[in-house]
Amino acid sequence: MTSTVLALVLFAGFTSPAAPPDRGPGGRGYSGASGELSVATPAVDAAKIRIDGRLDDAAWNQAALLHSFTQYQPVEGVPASQKTEVLVLVDKKAIYFAVRAFDTDARDIRATMSERDAFERSDDYVRFVLDTFNDRRRAYVFTVNPLGVQQDGIWNEGSGGGRRRFGPPIDSNPDFLWSSAARITDWGYAVEVRIPFKSLRFPKLEEQSWGLQVIRRIQRSGFEQSWAPLTGNVANRLAQSGELTGLKKLNPGLFMEINPVLTGKRIGAYDDAAGALVHDNPEGDFGMNMTYGITSNLTLDGTYNPDFSQVEADAGQIAVNERFALFFPEKRPFFLEGTEIFAMPKQIIYTRSIANPIGGAKLTGKLGSLNVGYLGAIDRSLSGGNDAVVNLLRVRRDVGGSSTVGAVYTDRTVTGDDYNRVAGADARLVFARRYTLTLLGAASRTRRPDGTDGPSTGALLSARLERAGRAFSYSGEIEDTDNNFRAGSGFFRRLGQTQVQSQVRYNWYGKRGSLLKRVGPSLEFKGYWDHDDFWAGRGVQEAEVQAGGSASFRNNITLWGNVTRSLFSYDAAAYEGLMVQVPDGSVEAFRPDQALFDGLYGATVFLWVNSWQRVRGNVRFSWKEVPIFDRSYGVAVEPGDSYSGNLSLNLYPTRSLLMEIGLRHTTINRKRDGSNYSTATIPRIRAQYQFSRSFFIRGIFEYSTQERGRLLDPSTGGLIVTCDDTSCTPRSISLDHNIHVEGLLTYEPSPGTVFYIGYTREMDDPERFGFRNARPTADGLFVKLSYRFRM
Repeated sequence: MTSTVLALVLFAGFTSPAAPPDRGPGGRGYSGASGELSVATPAVDAAKIRIDGRLDDAAWNQAALLHSFTQYQPVEGVPASQKTEVLVLVDKKAIYFAVRAFDTDARDIRATMSERDAFERSDDYVRFVLDTFNDRRRAYVFTVNPLGVQQDGIWNEGSGGGRRRFGPPIDSNPDFLWSSAARITDWGYAVEVRIPFKSLRFPKLEEQSWGLQVIRRIQRSGFEQSWAPLTGNVANRLAQSGELTGLKKLNPGLFMEINPVLTGKRIGAYDDAAGALVHDNPEGDFGMNMTYGITSNLTLDGTYNPDFSQVEADAGQIAVNERFALFFPEKRPFFLEGTEIFAMPKQIIYTRSIANPIGGAKLTGKLGSLNVGYLGAIDRSLSGGNDAVVNLLRVRRDVGGSSTVGAVYTDRTVTGDDYNRVAGADARLVFARRYTLTLLGAASRTRRPDGTDGPSTGALLSARLERAGRAFSYSGEIEDTDNNFRAGSGFFRRLGQTQVQSQVRYNWYGKRGSLLKRVGPSLEFKGYWDHDDFWAGRGVQEAEVQAGGSASFRNNITLWGNVTRSLFSYDAAAYEGLMVQVPDGSVEAFRPDQALFDGLYGATVFLWVNSWQRVRGNVRFSWKEVPIFDRSYGVAVEPGDSYSGNLSLNLYPTRSLLMEIGLRHTTINRKRDGSNYSTATIPRIRAQYQFSRSFFIRGIFEYSTQERGRLLDPSTGGLIVTCDDTSCTPRSISLDHNIHVEGLLTYEPSPGTVFYIGYTREMDDPERFGFRNARPTADGLFVKLSYRFRM
């Protein structure tokens, strides 16, 4: 009793909102602003801390104190706008953090009882970054909002070839088991966190050091502050972290997880003869996910009959004038673990290409300076043919302070006469702290059953140079694929082309407290050549120059805008097979007027507002002169005026209720006479009520109407057609009015331990927004129960 009272008295003293303390109640204090970034880790045998957000446990008396945060957004290097104090402590099984996040106006703290991983853009939060291998390339991220809701993931420097424009390179898809609690007080909010060593991977050493960073975001102002000072003039943010030293004899013990999954479903489809939905008999299924920690830094995962029925449906995308495949992100749990190891400058590995896995295994980890990842799976054929065997191998080695070199091999084999294999090597070289050079080379070998000339081989080359800078930054990139390159386990929108891109940005920053926080112009160029034309020195196929800029204002208001000029040019051979009907009923070859595409203009305006507690959102409007494409041939037919709008609102009527209202609309009119070619409108409403951190109900309604007319010759107005020996068919006409309704009830006390019951219904509407005669086309009811056993 006496020790507890003494701890409370000492703790109350060090948390006074006055000047920052020099030390914790029983340990040393570390001032981030003064460069005291090497923390001697305080350790106890058993912390006996109750994670409840009250910070009154006696063990905190032994913790080290991190204080004196500095701001890095929007003004860099100045004292933080709000005071933050962090305690850190380690025992034999876990690492602990406690935070007092002071706020001069606690009533304005933003916090929602949201779903896990869903609050980063809506709530205040504190983020802990643990670089357990201290390699300044990869780190665990644990984020907590003022109500204790969790968000976690992996910080992977250089992921995606450096193309992430907003925020740090964090993959929030992986979920770890850890404990958190928080509560809002009259002085701010308090946070407690416990992260078991079983949830982390780290070197097997007698004594080691971890990289450490703590970040706080104040959502209403957009201010961000960190314990270890950050600057945008250094390419690698993890290299600017502090350090936990003297971590001794860390041992996660036996690490094994078994996650059995039971599912049931009842599927219905519309039967024309019955004039109604006809349902199959209910079906049950069993699956299993397993994880085994071979060592503290090497993990084996396995899955049998994985079920992904809990995954929210992909939001609809407008595709009335698209020439290339649409990208959908990976959402399936088994494939999300260890994704940072498989990340590459180009998407040679795209796990969503494994569409219907029967089972799979994965080995990931780090051996010294070598990251290794292997994924094998059997992909059940969706067409009833032979199943595909998929093998993906990735290795990456750390070089110097921040650089890496790596290699990749993928193999997707259906039969001996049907396979695709890709081998490649890449490097990410960081020099002078702010410059990054990313290189990739790969070769593919593909054979198809109907191929008469044997396997085909192709090559990919890419290079990207970037300069990091808070004020001045630029990047330049070239990507080249020949006509035979194929990545059966990857994703590429365009092949057989050479692409060149470059971008230059400059930012001016306002003084602290000024109305204008930042303003910055930018200039961007994109050029696309046919692969053979580029190396032969012939002209560009497509090009775009974009001049734009953005301005950020006080109260979290940001305005973007740009103007563009583009051109399109195609070889006449690309149009072979496209014909035009002439008045006498005969047809003749279609010959485009390339002069129509030599100078197309456009403009876009985007406004993002995050000022109010209950309503936030953005609106975008654009007008562009665009080519109207033949989607199959991938060539321009005539120019059109495209008018697009996008409205997105997030509503927070209470801390537990979130509503998202979205509307996307695009209209394309033929430029020569103003007649309509296509119209697409997608309204979407998503509402979710969170009863607790673990229990929520969600509903989604989406209506997608997409109409596309016939392609016409801009010179004569005649129909563009393709013909066979007996008839001619007009090109490009479609009419779709689809309704999607989805409901889900979820109980998820921890990742992997879940109960779902959901219902989905698809309908076809004969008239655009008619509703009255909408006909159901399919529906499905599913339940899922799983439990994550950890040993």
